[in-house]
Amino acid sequence: MRGLILFLLLAQLAACAGLRESLAPKRKPEIGFRYIELLVEDTFDTGDQWRQYDNSRDLFLGIRAGVFRLDFNGRKYVWTQRVGEFENVVFEAEAAQISDYNHNAYGLACRLDPANSGRGYFFLISGDGYASIRWSNGRSLEPIVSAAPSDSIRRGRASNRIRAVCIDNYLALWVNGDFVAEARDGRAAAGAVGLAGVMNYAGRRLTIDFDDVKVWRAAVDGGER
Repeated sequence: MRGLILFLLLAQLAACAGLRESLAPKRKPEIGFRYIELLVEDTFDTGDQWRQYDNSRDLFLGIRAGVFRLDFNGRKYVWTQRVGEFENVVFEAEAAQISDYNHNAYGLACRLDPANSGRGYFFLISGDGYASIRWSNGRSLEPIVSAAPSDSIRRGRASNRIRAVCIDNYLALWVNGDFVAEARDGRAAAGAVGLAGVMNYAGRRLTIDFDDVKVWRAAVDGGER
């Protein structure tokens, strides 16, 4: 279980609902990218490539009715990661919020430590319409791009198509086909892909269903890296 759950102080996590400072994304991303090869396509008929866990009411990470569900209660963040390591990728998934409480965060992760320590990049949106890019050092989520509102996010009990771009030191977040945020960071060059959820309030529940996962090997426009 080490690494599956991290309990955080409110000040460490900085909930999406409470942050107003942001790095406003430009109308167009700094760089373009191109798909080279489809590496992963998961529709969760089986989940044997993903870490799963079931602790009754407190935490469930696993396959349910053809989707991968993250369901947990209380102030923590959780993730599951797929076996295998990737370097330069574009990672997409459909994410549906099932629970009612909207002050949350959920999304994708790339370049996660294969040892499941939690180190890696997190690309998060929230039920109340915020987006951010964060780094996890295995103990807390630190903002690379602070949480800011985005009209591209469908709020509440809704489904959003999330795309994470991890190419060289370039990171970008797209939601429902729209560019939302970007940054540069060189702390991790390769690792696993993952699915994540964040709840910063005790006694609240978060349930997210993920489906239609795709991972492509990718490169910036202008040549393979």
